[in-house]
Amino acid sequence: MQQEFRLFYGGTILTMDEKETVEAVLVKEDKIFFAGSLEDCNTKAGNSETEKIDLEGRTLLPGFIDPHAHLMMLGMCHTWIDLSYPKVQSIEDIIEQLSRHGKNVKEGGIIRGFGFDQRNLKEKRYPTAADLDKVSTEYPVQIMHVSGHSNVVNSLFLEQLGVDAATPNPEGGAIGRDENGVPNGQLYDSANDFFAKKTGVVIGNNGPNIHMPDTPENLQTLVKVGQEQCLSSGVTTINDPQVTKQEMESFTEAKQSGLLKMRIAMSYLSTYLDELINLGFSSGFGDEQLFLSSIKFYSDGSLNSGTAYLSMGYSDSNRTQGYLYHEPEEFKEMFVNAHKQGFQTITHAQGDGAIQLVIDSVREAQKQFPRNDVRHRIEHCGLPSREQINDIAELEIWPVPQPQHVYQFGEGVVRAVGEYGKNYSPYGWFKEKSIPIVLSSDAPVAPPNPLLAIYASVTRSTLQESVIGEEHKITLEEAIKGYTIEAAKSIHQEHLIGSITEGKLADFVVLSDNPYEVSIDQVKDLIVTETWVAGEKVFSKESQHVLIINRQDEV
Repeated sequence: MQQEFRLFYGGTILTMDEKETVEAVLVKEDKIFFAGSLEDCNTKAGNSETEKIDLEGRTLLPGFIDPHAHLMMLGMCHTWIDLSYPKVQSIEDIIEQLSRHGKNVKEGGIIRGFGFDQRNLKEKRYPTAADLDKVSTEYPVQIMHVSGHSNVVNSLFLEQLGVDAATPNPEGGAIGRDENGVPNGQLYDSANDFFAKKTGVVIGNNGPNIHMPDTPENLQTLVKVGQEQCLSSGVTTINDPQVTKQEMESFTEAKQSGLLKMRIAMSYLSTYLDELINLGFSSGFGDEQLFLSSIKFYSDGSLNSGTAYLSMGYSDSNRTQGYLYHEPEEFKEMFVNAHKQGFQTITHAQGDGAIQLVIDSVREAQKQFPRNDVRHRIEHCGLPSREQINDIAELEIWPVPQPQHVYQFGEGVVRAVGEYGKNYSPYGWFKEKSIPIVLSSDAPVAPPNPLLAIYASVTRSTLQESVIGEEHKITLEEAIKGYTIEAAKSIHQEHLIGSITEGKLADFVVLSDNPYEVSIDQVKDLIVTETWVAGEKVFSKESQHVLIINRQDEV
């Protein structure tokens, strides 16, 4: 007899809906058929063939939803040399790591590293081309900042990219230069387009170019590696916040081949706005696994790289305020057009100056074309002013910060901007005004690790074991909901995912212990033992592999 049901029981089941906890969950095909007592689940199943899955005391939750994670960039950075703190603590360490791995580079190859943070380096500065020339003068060398908003290259690569003293700064970006105006190897924000000029996706002043040219085969590897990182962390759905032609084609191919198992809400970069409008697209096109979710705008640069548009400026940079990607009126016009077409928008805005552009644009868009329940978002929303919180609440804007950024970079931000930096990702202010609490990772800027993010949001702890912004701590329940049901709402998918509720998709994560029954310090160390998508097990800690992907590879 063909199996009709799967029954989960024998542990704690946290639903994230009104029932809070249930004794058992009955799954039919890819959806939750019933959630309640074990007796009632057995009654519902009747005499049907049922696979019984004993949780053996573990905890079942709805699959984690990460509403801001770059899947292919995550895969890409896992194939580059790791330059993250505390593994790398100085420019000397960067040179050593790159040199050691660079010995294996093949003819035509590039020595690449990801994850350095100048504020955590001993020298407290960006590396330069001269530094990277110590790694190699024979091969191109490229290192990407942990924010993804800047790169540093060696002199050979700078020459190959065609960047010299006569090259002007692009709109929405900058070329680092020495005291004589000669490029020093540093490329900020839209200047990263130089990597794609010959082959690749050129995006102009619509964002930092994280879309490195590659072969279709290698791009599928990036999808696979990024997906494995997510599924092994219990993440069953992501919102990829920067989709170009490269990601769209890669995700579609992965879906058609059976490689893609998780769900992806795609936010198309504003580069494509006019094309999408002309073709009549709006938010929601696609299916339950892969769909067009929103339009992604960039308002400013990065707090971590020192390019976010801040009124208070930086003490560790010669840039007083950072810069904007678009002039205010240009940005507002693009935003209103997207809103009019029926798109939800998500806008990268870190500094208060950039956040104001979003607030003004939402207000103008709603004035011209009133819409209900749009859920326009501010990605990161790093350092809004106290007054802007009122506007965010009034306009029903959804901030989507990353608690791990406070954990990883909070101390550097406070050093750079002063005491106001303690309000980095101000969840406490959001709570005061009943603004939704949503958590995300911005992977690979931070790992797609919901448990670490939950810990960070509850404690406001940093890597250096201090606490930043006590008033912005949230509760454990708020944090878990921020990575499940509230995250689902941020992508308009709460009718399908985010809670263990009858009729929703059977996306689950199984944890070693109940997060409510351990200390908060232990929450970050809980083990994801299984991940399920659409009623199928796609990750098991026992095998340390993504099961369905392996079966697909064997076909």
